[in-house]
Amino acid sequence: MAAQGSGQDFVDLFLVVPLLLISLFYTNKKSKIATFLLGGTLAYIMYSFVIYSLGIHFNQLFLLYIATLGLSLFAFILYMNDMLGQQTGKWFENAPKKATGAYLIIVAAIFYALWLKSIVPALINNTIPEDVANYDLLVNPVHVLDMGFALPSLIIGGVLLIKGKDNGYLIAGLALVFMMILTIALAGMVIMLLIRGISEDYTIATVFGVLTITSLIFIIRLFKKLKK
Repeated sequence: MAAQGSGQDFVDLFLVVPLLLISLFYTNKKSKIATFLLGGTLAYIMYSFVIYSLGIHFNQLFLLYIATLGLSLFAFILYMNDMLGQQTGKWFENAPKKATGAYLIIVAAIFYALWLKSIVPALINNTIPEDVANYDLLVNPVHVLDMGFALPSLIIGGVLLIKGKDNGYLIAGLALVFMMILTIALAGMVIMLLIRGISEDYTIATVFGVLTITSLIFIIRLFKKLKK
């Protein structure tokens, strides 16, 4: 788990922090693309530091985890408070609504199936899922965040986008950026396991790499339709 965390930390330091600062700078200059990048980056930080605050054993950075979580949470609330009144659907012209919305729904379905594959047998057999027992956790916070918040948001955003609703464009833009960053971080975790000799399976890193590239393609296709 420490190896995975260090892999994610490298991604956070060299990708997420610069992306946060650059997107904030250009959002203040009224860049529409930067506005979506900022929201997706804040969502990723908030998601990650819920896990850091609740899923990692107490250590010397505990207060830093909480401070980062709190700052990203309230920044995201302020961001959404502003964006929900922006009629973001009017920012786009001939956007690929159906394909992008379907992609979000399909990704959500895949991850629901992935998590339920380990959870349902454990419930039936009255045991603990392996990914919970191995890390000595009460529950896996990733399961909670994904199935309670992230994946439903993808489905809702996908449905709203297909229907052409303003909030669908907003959620879809944020979700694509969030997924791209998250899959890069997940790939970083797996690569660190390979570097440290803990794992020799390249399959998961390849899957996350494919999701990263696919999300990037949909981001480019969607953002190309932003009006000047």
